[in-house]
Amino acid sequence: METVDLSGFTAKSVAAFQQVLNTAKAMANDAALSEDDQDKVDAMSDALQDAYNSLEKKETTTHNSSSGSSSSSSSNKTAFTTATAVAITAGQGVGTSSAVRSVISDTTLPFALKRGSAYCFKMTVTNGSTVMPSFTVGNGDVFKTQFVAKIGNDYYFRIWAIGAPGQSAGIYTQMPGEAPQCHCVVTVA
Repeated sequence: METVDLSGFTAKSVAAFQQVLNTAKAMANDAALSEDDQDKVDAMSDALQDAYNSLEKKETTTHNSSSGSSSSSSSNKTAFTTATAVAITAGQGVGTSSAVRSVISDTTLPFALKRGSAYCFKMTVTNGSTVMPSFTVGNGDVFKTQFVAKIGNDYYFRIWAIGAPGQSAGIYTQMPGEAPQCHCVVTVA
């Protein structure tokens, strides 16, 4: 998150993001942190992802020379890269178009899950709908899925790694009237 180029976002949203990032960095440097604090670390990770998802693009005006009209652009986010991973952010999915999406995942980076282990995703519906998103995996022989809970506009879904080590599948949601959205790819370890 430290490598995100914040120059294209509003000062207010950048300040909120940086405040959460600084708190996360302080937690990461806390020598007293132990495995017993995993819930706190998970909550901070969620807060950092939420702060990133809340970054607001600055309004930009472009002029079309053929018609003389102008338009404003306020797209969600741009993808950022680190030396080891690419983040797929809200408004973008792996292998999908860049149309605005109504579901934001708390997990957007590819990761590995040990066979027999489970992982819980938080999917936030952002369009004001009260309809639960459809949640699925690209290959049902690799992961089993389960709906866990709904809290406000957050929906929690669990996956279990049942496939052979090395197999992978995309994690997808779909809202009525929208194309399926891939949030990340998970590999069985």
